[in-house]
Amino acid sequence: MCFRPVSNHWSLITFTLLFLIMTSCQSEDKTPLLIGTWKGVSWKVGDKNSGRNASNARFQFNADDTYTAAFEGSKEKGTFRLRGDGKLFTTAEGNTKIEKAVQLAKITTDTLVMKMNRVGDREELILVKVK
Repeated sequence: MCFRPVSNHWSLITFTLLFLIMTSCQSEDKTPLLIGTWKGVSWKVGDKNSGRNASNARFQFNADDTYTAAFEGSKEKGTFRLRGDGKLFTTAEGNTKIEKAVQLAKITTDTLVMKMNRVGDREELILVKVK
């Protein structure tokens, strides 16, 4: 029985295919898009207006993974992390054992759509980046 070494040509093709498969499965890091100040423009519960003044909702996400949030007089600050599947996790300062999560349904350079579930009610908060 005679064994011949695999040609370099086939090795290169195999390596290239493996590399493409491995890198295509990785998620894009959307964290840089999140950095900045965001202001609410729409807040729905189900398919209806929530009755809340969305423009009172503000978020500031910083490059050092810290955030501040404000809504109608209530303020919060802490740390955040964004998972590859679009889930945003926040941990408020002084409350390190509780982590809140929201789904970022859309994040672009100027629009952020948060999908939340508060006590069984589906909510959607749409924010725009403040220039």
